[in-house]
Amino acid sequence: MDLNIYNSLFLAGIVQGFVFVIAVLFSKKYRSKSNYFLIGLIFCLSLSNLNYFLSDAGIISVNQLYIYLYLPLASIIPPLLYLYVRTFLYPQKKVALGEKLLFLPFAIFLVLTFVFRIGKLIGETQPEFDTFFGFILNLHEILSVTYTFIVLSILLITIIRYEKQQQSFGLATVRKRLNWLKITLTLLFILTFLWGFLVYKNIFIPEVFTSFYLLWLGLSVLIYWLGHIGIYQFGILEERKKIRAHTVKNKKTKPSKSTRNEHIIALEKLLHEDKIYLDSSLTLESVAQKLNLSTSYLSRVLNAELQASFTEYLNSFRINEAQNYLRNPEFSKYTIVAIGLEAGFNSKSAFFNVFKKVTGKTPLEFKKEHLRSA
Repeated sequence: MDLNIYNSLFLAGIVQGFVFVIAVLFSKKYRSKSNYFLIGLIFCLSLSNLNYFLSDAGIISVNQLYIYLYLPLASIIPPLLYLYVRTFLYPQKKVALGEKLLFLPFAIFLVLTFVFRIGKLIGETQPEFDTFFGFILNLHEILSVTYTFIVLSILLITIIRYEKQQQSFGLATVRKRLNWLKITLTLLFILTFLWGFLVYKNIFIPEVFTSFYLLWLGLSVLIYWLGHIGIYQFGILEERKKIRAHTVKNKKTKPSKSTRNEHIIALEKLLHEDKIYLDSSLTLESVAQKLNLSTSYLSRVLNAELQASFTEYLNSFRINEAQNYLRNPEFSKYTIVAIGLEAGFNSKSAFFNVFKKVTGKTPLEFKKEHLRSA
């Protein structure tokens, strides 16, 4: 066995990928359509890297790899990626027949691969047979690179459209935060560009040695990233949905003091009844528009009536909401991040900073203190 620093890293990524797949597959907590496509994607990426590792480490020869183990996995990765993102965004929609046909290229190349494998196993030795399969391999790589670029482009457009649909806040729906997904697709674009360059060089400039180490290392990083960030984001979203359901179910209306300014009363109605402070993108401008006021007038009224800025007033509701979740034993095992996001903060750091400033404690300290005394 010829081990070096590079293929050792590939092996670590492969093992981690397989362990992750097994862990998610047997966990009730992560059972969902999107996660099944995610672990399918990670499994195929890990299996693809395993093929490269076996030949690079000298465990099997390249010929043995293609005769006994090779599968055209590059053409199954785009449909798995597409269906993972699509079912994550729209979990209630069924997988349509047209979407299932995305697996057709993989099925075609899989049949051709088995035709070659059977031919070699029964003793086919004609040079033309090997030459034809070499052509199929090259065609598969070129089409898979193109296919991946197309799917990535479609997914970015889908995410942009989805975010536009989510712009308006609704108490009944938890808005998904998708920056992590856009970063993932951007990384995939970079890796696919590298892949395409290496494929072109390998096929059309064969006299120059082409090393795929950088691509394989990138795939190892991608396996780690997808496994951790994909499940992490899914977990946060599921926790937020349960917190939001609890909030809607236990929503109470707090009457405003009649002596207050009529605009403050209208604002408090929006905050107490509609809970608009849960919208992390809420601004002074958008609230003023809801109340048919100018932003400068609303700001002056808040300062005069409540001796607080808009941000301070809004954060007081968010901190109170977060404190209710942190005190509640029902949410004792939920992540601090999910609680902060569901309370209306737009990031973990913003939640921690404001909470510590207002209460003098970190969210975790507050949670431990109140659950211990409960």
